[in-house]
Amino acid sequence: MAKILRCIDEHNSMRFFFAFTDDIVKDFEKLQKSSISANIEMGKVLTMNALLYSDFKNDTDSIDLKLKTNGECGLIISKLYNNSFITGYLENKNLSKYDKIYEKGKSSKDFIGDKGILVLIKDLGLKAPYVGQTSIISPNISENFTNYFSASNQTITSIDLQVKKVEDDYISFGFMMELLPNYTEKDLSQFTIYSDMFKTELDNYLASKTDDISFYDYIVSILKIFNIRTIEEKIIHYRCNCSEEKIDNMLLGLGKKELNDIIEDGKDIEISCNFCGKKYKKSIEHIKNLLNKL
Repeated sequence: MAKILRCIDEHNSMRFFFAFTDDIVKDFEKLQKSSISANIEMGKVLTMNALLYSDFKNDTDSIDLKLKTNGECGLIISKLYNNSFITGYLENKNLSKYDKIYEKGKSSKDFIGDKGILVLIKDLGLKAPYVGQTSIISPNISENFTNYFSASNQTITSIDLQVKKVEDDYISFGFMMELLPNYTEKDLSQFTIYSDMFKTELDNYLASKTDDISFYDYIVSILKIFNIRTIEEKIIHYRCNCSEEKIDNMLLGLGKKELNDIIEDGKDIEISCNFCGKKYKKSIEHIKNLLNKL
């Protein structure tokens, strides 16, 4: 599970979102059997999506993040649902040639690339989903999301997403800060101080080599020192939302010609979910029944 905090400073001039997503990254690795480099970069996108969980109001709400990159990893997708589930897909998940670089806490510009499109699809139960997009400007995922939300929300925003391999484990953390309207120059200065501080706290925590306090508790203690109030805490889990019904709907979306081609081939088909690897077997008889619905 992952813990998400929504907070505000004592002057009500800026809001904070924190995500502690170690288990999310580990669950992705377990399901996908992916490389270390893939787990780290995918973990950053999952963490970013987790930070948006407070936007949800209805049970059917969802948020999709898509990065269509020119890097070797290809397409990256994260899906967040308001039933506390999050999942992810990475097109090229076994790029182990980058693992030694990422194990040292560094990254490769060739993994993500420096061009492409970042797309956010937010379905909050309105007439149509909100779709926003911007260009990928950097191999650094945090910089790309900071660029998107600064422009989209038209407010000063700071985002930092960190996933580190620590021995046989992962520690994953992210935050998003936004200045609220009518801020002062003093608020802006304090905003910069907080942003710089939280970007270094994971390294500070790891350097302290403390075993008697979790990183979550470590951050919470810092929030109390600076009178940053926690307004809301939520829990989410890594879990795929696929189902027999959704696979059938996908097949119906192929149309009559494609379904007829499958029937004429005369062989049962097997479809694997890209997000969790679960396999769905569909018989020719089942395909015929679907065709009759069109």
